[in-house]
Amino acid sequence: MYLPVVFIDEDVAFSRMPMGKELDEVAETFDAVVVLVEDFELPYSLEEWKRRGVEVFHSPIPDFSSPPLSQLLEILRWIEAKVGERKKVLVHCLGGCGRSGTVAVAWLMYSRRSTLREALYRVRRLRPCAVETGEQLEVLRELERVLLA
Repeated sequence: MYLPVVFIDEDVAFSRMPMGKELDEVAETFDAVVVLVEDFELPYSLEEWKRRGVEVFHSPIPDFSSPPLSQLLEILRWIEAKVGERKKVLVHCLGGCGRSGTVAVAWLMYSRRSTLREALYRVRRLRPCAVETGEQLEVLRELERVLLA
């Protein structure tokens, strides 16, 4: 695959935003996509995914920021539902580091009950730029507190 996709488990991967010419190839591997970019960052319509039979969950997060815990949990529950339907899920933001890396770490914490430290280590071994800001790290700490409660 031309798009540099990082699988964090057998069903979930994250990446930078696919370019229009990559959508067909991505749709061959993935059944569902979580789009974390804001509308103005999208170079194409989300309908492009749907035309290819890919389910879309658009949950915009401003660049270099993090979602509130409630939004992060909503994203994780959607991914969980798709994985439960035996679908492969791609999570993407613009560059494939901060926003998507935060969700990738959160997914390991949520799905495997990994600690933040374990999940962050695993994801950064695969993609060192994952989780770029203190704000992103803080929402993951908040998630860890909730999951361990």
